[in-house]
Amino acid sequence: MCWIRRAVTLIGVFLFICSSDVAVVSAQYGEYYYSQIPRKITTIRPHQPSYGGQQAYEAQRGYGGLQSLQGQQSQGQQSYGGHQAFGAQQSYGGHQSYPDQQSYRGQPNINAKPRLQYRCREDNQQYDCVFYDVHINAQTLATHDVIFGFDDVTLNSQKNVTFKNSTMRTLPETFLRSFGQVELLNLNDLQIEEVESNAFETANTIQKLHMSFNAIRYLPPNAFQNLRSLTELLLDRNMLKNLPRTMFYGTPNLTVLSISNNNLELIEDGTFQANSALQLLEMVSNKLTHFDLSRVPSLYHGNFSFNQLTTLALPVSVESLDASHNRINVVRGPENENLFLLKLQHNNLNDTAWLLSYPGLIEVDLSYNELEKITFRHFVNMKRLQRLYVSNNRLVALNLGNGPIPTLNVLDLSYNHLVHVERNQAQFDTVEYLNLHHNSIVTLKLASNHSVKVLTLSHNDWDCKNLRELLEITPPPTASDRDQSCKIDYQLEHNLCCKESEKPYLDRLIQYILETTAAEKLQRAQGRCSAEDAITSVQSLSHFITEKGGEQLPSNQQLQAEVKVLDTEVHSLTNQQTQLEHLLQNLHTEIDANLRLYRLQKDGLARPSDNLKKVFTHLKERHAFKLRESQARRGEANSKQSETETLEQENIALQTQLDNRKEVLNQLKQETTLKRKKVKMLEAKKNRNPDTRHITK
Repeated sequence: MCWIRRAVTLIGVFLFICSSDVAVVSAQYGEYYYSQIPRKITTIRPHQPSYGGQQAYEAQRGYGGLQSLQGQQSQGQQSYGGHQAFGAQQSYGGHQSYPDQQSYRGQPNINAKPRLQYRCREDNQQYDCVFYDVHINAQTLATHDVIFGFDDVTLNSQKNVTFKNSTMRTLPETFLRSFGQVELLNLNDLQIEEVESNAFETANTIQKLHMSFNAIRYLPPNAFQNLRSLTELLLDRNMLKNLPRTMFYGTPNLTVLSISNNNLELIEDGTFQANSALQLLEMVSNKLTHFDLSRVPSLYHGNFSFNQLTTLALPVSVESLDASHNRINVVRGPENENLFLLKLQHNNLNDTAWLLSYPGLIEVDLSYNELEKITFRHFVNMKRLQRLYVSNNRLVALNLGNGPIPTLNVLDLSYNHLVHVERNQAQFDTVEYLNLHHNSIVTLKLASNHSVKVLTLSHNDWDCKNLRELLEITPPPTASDRDQSCKIDYQLEHNLCCKESEKPYLDRLIQYILETTAAEKLQRAQGRCSAEDAITSVQSLSHFITEKGGEQLPSNQQLQAEVKVLDTEVHSLTNQQTQLEHLLQNLHTEIDANLRLYRLQKDGLARPSDNLKKVFTHLKERHAFKLRESQARRGEANSKQSETETLEQENIALQTQLDNRKEVLNQLKQETTLKRKKVKMLEAKKNRNPDTRHITK
């Protein structure tokens, strides 16, 4: 019996050790099997049936728990199935497409169109409603009911609306029906070609409407009839050819209007009669031939440059006006002391008497006109004038000395035909910037206490003695203000050409006569006469024929042939000159456009070539900056790539470690399974031996 007790004791110790090992291994790898192994050997009394103990053992092993788990899964499946909703609508890209609507009692409505609904996708700091990927044309409107916003109108309370990545060939009437509180509507760059007549019928809250960069050719007369709150309207970069006279009758609060870069040809006189609040008006780069600005009395800023206007009628309250690059030869209007800025360069003006009506001017630009003289009488009322630009005219007479403008700081007289300017010393002494280059000036006098800071003198006909005296009391010429080469009998002093003579003006007169005589002799030697002689001869002949009445005169065929040749040459030279001037004007315009494009400050006193150099310098600096930025980005990309490669290597190493751990785990699982089988075998052996059970008991 002793050996039996020892055997039972050894078996119990072995089972206890095995169960402990299994529990430790399972706990280490997250699979706790200890609960499935009995902690002690269960004994069954002899008078109890063995299957009862087996049922208790199965219950203890958790078969009942498995049934409970299955029950939970079954309930969960039913609950999951209950959460499924069939036939739910799906949204794509911020808009929804609905099937055909059905009428009452399920009968289909044959005439109903499918709905195409667009909704706001997001907002930003400027707009609280942004539509994305909206694409509408005439075919879309014919086949769909296009709806904007939510069906519940109370959710469409956005005030600032815009579009992105969208095209809208036709602006539909249904667009603003759901938005009753819009104040800012941005329709720029949507390729709009047509605006339906009632598109803005319900938009009485809009204050700012932007419709630039589209392809609108025509606007209905009542397009803006209900925009009572509209204060700002932008229609730049379209294809408008005319404006209906009644278009703006329904916008009494309109303050800002811009219709630049269109094809407008005419603005009727009563177009803005209902816009008493209009203050800023821009119509740059159109084809306007008539626009009476005096019909807009509330205007204080206007820009009508690059048109074809011939008459400029100034409003009574305008403060700044740009009418450059037109064909203006007449300026009229009531007296206005508020006008301080007036730009009229590149026109056909030949008189300045109209300046008497505008004594409050601060800056006047009359460059590139046809002025031949300027007198102080037209500037006697000027009390604030600081900058006067009259370059590139035909000035031969300048008389500002008898009544100098006390506030004038900048005076540009370059590119004219001035010869004698000493009478203007009183005016020249008070200015700070004086441009006299590209004239025929012989002498110039300035007081020793003059205020000139910048003085340009190149390309003139200087007397050397006077030039030396002048350079002693004036600032040194700039690097760009210099003569490259001089004519015969002229010498270069301080980079300026001059000629030594005791009586400079008499010498220049004799020189002019000699040059004219030499030219006439050359023309006579070639069998030609001057154009002036030919014109004079023709005029004399015409006058003689008029006096003789209907009397027949013998015709001079040679004279007629010469006149025809001269007319042909004059016409050819005139056309060539016009083409060159047009080309030069286009180049200057392009330089100005590049300055504005790159936000560079234009130096009004510098030559266009200097401004062009400024553009080139900016482009070089910009190119260098882009190169540096590209190199920096390339370096960042290389560092990111090396970092990515390092992370990939680390990932491979970690994956290898994970695979090794998995192999160890599988081995431990196999060992655990073997030990579990051994335990079961020992339990079965114990249960089959009744003596062992009796001893254990």
